[in-house]
Amino acid sequence: MKNQFKALGTDFFATGEKLKIAKDGSVKLPLKEEQEVLFVSTEDGYRLIPLQPDIKRIYIEVTTKCNFNCITCIRSSWQDCLLHMEWETFENILENLKELPKLESVHFGGFGEPMMHPKIFDMLKAVKGLGLKVEMITNGSYLQKENIQQLIDLELDILFTSLDSPEEEEYNTIRQGADFQSVSGNIANLQAMKRQHKTKKPELGIEFVAMKKNYDNLPKLIRMAYNLGANQIIVSNLLPYHESMKDEIVYDMDDTGRMFGNESLLTTIKAQMSNMKLRTERTCNFVQNQSLCINYLGDVSPCYALMHTYHCYIYGRKKDMYACYVGNVNDKKLQDIWMDSGYVNFRRAANENLFPSCTDCRSLEGCSYTDSNEMDCWGNSPSCAECLWARRIIACP
Repeated sequence: MKNQFKALGTDFFATGEKLKIAKDGSVKLPLKEEQEVLFVSTEDGYRLIPLQPDIKRIYIEVTTKCNFNCITCIRSSWQDCLLHMEWETFENILENLKELPKLESVHFGGFGEPMMHPKIFDMLKAVKGLGLKVEMITNGSYLQKENIQQLIDLELDILFTSLDSPEEEEYNTIRQGADFQSVSGNIANLQAMKRQHKTKKPELGIEFVAMKKNYDNLPKLIRMAYNLGANQIIVSNLLPYHESMKDEIVYDMDDTGRMFGNESLLTTIKAQMSNMKLRTERTCNFVQNQSLCINYLGDVSPCYALMHTYHCYIYGRKKDMYACYVGNVNDKKLQDIWMDSGYVNFRRAANENLFPSCTDCRSLEGCSYTDSNEMDCWGNSPSCAECLWARRIIACP
């Protein structure tokens, strides 16, 4: 499924003698300042979509390696190689960043532990040197004092740390290979060293993945994060990648009431809570925030969900997810990838919800379209019809 998009409304038309349409669906208008646009048909007529390199946020996966073996991890269902990003690939990314006039922030994350990359600090420093906001997510195990000092010195803007329980035994069970005392101590040291240097950077963010194993301890985790001085607390839901985890989901509850009694106010005020029940509203934050993702090989994807090939479980149903790559930074410029007509129209379709809602469809039983994300009954390929990110059930920084 590489470099292919098929979405509702992708037939292209041009009318009038002064319009010249290219094979990719783009058209140049006879304006004083030449502006390339995409000319698309819609149910109401036609639309002109300006082709602009207006990327605002980029996620970079610098490695697929990790020193933990978490029961929640995508590695239990993929077959990707465990590799670091080549420095040449990163240099290509860096050169591309300089040509994006609207770019605001770069997030180092993906599905590996960024701090395992031997040149991670060089990468952070290089991007920070472009005047961009730079973030990173880590499991916290590499936050020794010398590494904390480097993060403070290069003025990393935000550091997110995954912390799935305030309880030692529970945390160590979820994050196998981890040590709660070590990680929590590292986070405390980060905050202490910031106070010593009289700096607020990097701001601390805590990400919590909610499941049956740990959900009752969420208020305690939020209070712990608050006491640590966390600036952000993101509560996401579990996306099961292994059959043994499919019954651990908690996003089928009635979340309209007070979930934690006297602690409900704390969770509401201090944490960015994901939806705990399927709602009608669908919003793709990756599209709305004008974001894209780059994996460890330099492949560009529209979002986290399409970065790799794997399987997951949607309300207990196994679903095969195939990666969708719209280009590679080693072969093509990011701005050209972003302005590709197929990619532009894919973003339009996602932003306007021009895809079905399979998860709560009355024809779900027996429908083979839900077996994978290859195509849906509206003809979209890849399909976003069961995206739990769009439902705000799954969240990421």
